[in-house]
Amino acid sequence: MREIIFRGKRKDTGKWMEGSLVCFPNDDEHCGIWSENAQTYLWVIPATVGQYTGISYRDSERIFEGDIVTFSGDKYEIVFEDACFWMADILDEFYVRELHSFLGQGDIRVIGNVHDNEMGEFV
Repeated sequence: MREIIFRGKRKDTGKWMEGSLVCFPNDDEHCGIWSENAQTYLWVIPATVGQYTGISYRDSERIFEGDIVTFSGDKYEIVFEDACFWMADILDEFYVRELHSFLGQGDIRVIGNVHDNEMGEFV
């Protein structure tokens, strides 16, 4: 079974955290992620929240929605659309590939994300 984990940047420190996501109905300003260490929900910036794809590279580094990855020399943004994770080519937004179809076909590596890096850095 796939782990359901989310990542977001904390509102108070700007640091990334991972865990279970809680958002409130009719409230686009407040999202929290459960912190096992603090045994509480910590507020995160809603625009930075991304879901874990279920795929790790180097056997421990998780790939999340919003990450920028390289594969076969090309650079892609990981997006979640139509109940599926996709690799969207950052140079051609219409050219997408289903992420899981590339497992075992080469090395996928995270080189950044859309929240910490300007997209121009990857072109």
